[in-house]
Parts: sequence; structure tokens; C-alpha cells
Amino acid sequence: MQRTREDSCYVPADVDATRFIGADGLPTLHLISYRDTGGEKVLRLCEDATGLLVGPSHRRLAHAGIYMSQLRGEAYHEQACKSGDFQPGTLVKLVREPDNAYDPNAVAVYDKTGRHLAAYLNKQKARMVAKLLDTGVDLRAISIRGTGPNQPCTQIAILTAEPRILARLTEPRPNHLPAPARP
Repeated sequence: MQRTREDSCYVPADVDATRFIGADGLPTLHLISYRDTGGEKVLRLCEDATGLLVGPSHRRLAHAGIYMSQLRGEAYHEQACKSGDFQPGTLVKLVREPDNAYDPNAVAVYDKTGRHLAAYLNKQKARMVAKLLDTGVDLRAISIRGTGPNQPCTQIAILTAEPRILARLTEPRPNHLPAPARP
């Protein structure tokens, strides 16, 4: 299979399990502001050493303690999605729902006030994140795709990690690093 120009902007899937972890135990990644193909502002992970983008489903992210999830069920919570603040970079609140009738691993995502339920983590990510939350791991989450209050919002994605990892990802990317790749 031939790689496209867009594919060449991403870290390949077949990388070493520790590629995203630095000597200090923290990720060698930073979030960057990015305009997707539709012109929407989103946050994307960028590898420090190469400037390559890291896809949200990259299998090595969990090894680095990073969980990215496209939310499911926004259509059922349309008014809450519109009312809450889910713009990229904004903290969101994770709420475990072990008694959820549809999924015992359910993790609901609210705006930072806890008043506006946006939707739920997809089942695969919910299983991983629920296990961590249930064992007492302190996790924080931010929106990486979404809109601000009083704006239509049809798609929300979040990034979840321990506070120290999230702090690393959200700090400004040092200027001496290679420029982020662009498709």
C-alpha cells in the first residue's frame, strides 16, 4: 500500500512502545492548535522529535497514559452540548456511571461546571478509563474538538490523562523543535 501525503504527516503505527515516553517518564508530545479539513479549530498531538502528528487512535498512546475519544451520543444531548463550553483546550468533567443500563463501564462527559452532559466515551475507551477511575487513578480531561457556549455542537472529542501528563501535553511546544507537519 502506497502512503499518501497526508499519511506521511503522521507517526507510523508500527513504532516502538516507548517512542512517546521521554527520559523523565512524561510524553514527548504536545498539543497544537490545528485547522481540520473543514476549517474547524481542533487540538492535535504533535511528536516533539519529528513534528509528525499522532492520530487519535494510535495504539501507543495508552502506553504513554493518554486516552483520546470521540464522544458518542451528542445528538441525545443537543441542548446541553450547545449550552456547555466544549471548545478545544477547555477542561471537562468525567463522571463514572457504573449503573448505566447500556454499559457498566460508562463514563459521561460534562462541561467543567458539571451541569451540561455532552455525551459518553466510546465503549472501547470507556472500558480503559473506567478501570483507571475505579482503581482511584486521578484523571483529568480536556476537549480537543467542540465549540463554546451558545454555539451548535455536533461533534466533541476529548483527551484524558493524569494531571502531570496533561500538564506536559498542554504546555507551549518549545520553539527549537521541528515545525509541526501539515497535510
